[in-house]
Amino acid sequence: AHAIQQRLYPKEAPQVPGFDIAGAVLPAESLCGDYYDFFPMSGGGLGMTVADVCGHGVGPSILMAQARAYLRSLALAHSDVGEVLCRLNEILTVEGSEREFVTQILVRLDPDAGTLVYANAGHPAGILLGGDGQVREELGSCGPPLGILTDRVYPTSRVIRLEPGDIVVLYTDGISECCGPTETEFDTEGVLEVVRSHRRDAAQRILEALYSAASDFRSDAPQVDDMTAIICKVEGSGVDVLPITSPRAGCGSGRSS
Repeated sequence: AHAIQQRLYPKEAPQVPGFDIAGAVLPAESLCGDYYDFFPMSGGGLGMTVADVCGHGVGPSILMAQARAYLRSLALAHSDVGEVLCRLNEILTVEGSEREFVTQILVRLDPDAGTLVYANAGHPAGILLGGDGQVREELGSCGPPLGILTDRVYPTSRVIRLEPGDIVVLYTDGISECCGPTETEFDTEGVLEVVRSHRRDAAQRILEALYSAASDFRSDAPQVDDMTAIICKVEGSGVDVLPITSPRAGCGSGRSS
């Protein structure tokens, strides 16, 4: 089962001109409830997602495989990330139970325009870190986790323009809620500290440093949750684009919680 599940994860990060991308999952057990993925979207652009199924083990791993398959199919038919999450939520709500849910952040990267949009279903906020180390945007939640309530709306954010040196960080709470010996959490600040200090490194090196720092923070305590992250670093020159109005209501400008 572990070998089969591993085949569901990307074999390698996509090669996108002007961007350096890496992703990985570190399971707490042989079967994992987290997943990450890269895939083409309808109308062009690259979809990037990180999701966390409640729990880990056999049941969550099966739900993870189902959600992944549905997501990829929906992304080929719909270009709007909020619409994709809305439709995925309806499917999971009908087929699942109230004890089975998924938190998920879905980003659509437009490499040609140098922009991104996102939708977030109850997942820890993604981070857009500027080249100066300051947080430019928090890609916060715009709705509840998937699979709990029907008829939910997951708004697509406004279009966010990317600059050279920007770093997009998507991760699961297995990293931020990792506990040390004193029961303190690694927290978002721990994630930020690692990415800031390694922001001039390659995406894969940043990812490795993040996992290493979280594991060191945990010390001798066992890993109790899956840890998953995507790092997307902007390398190319900036692209001048006019502000674009999203076809759906935005998640809010600037930082959201």
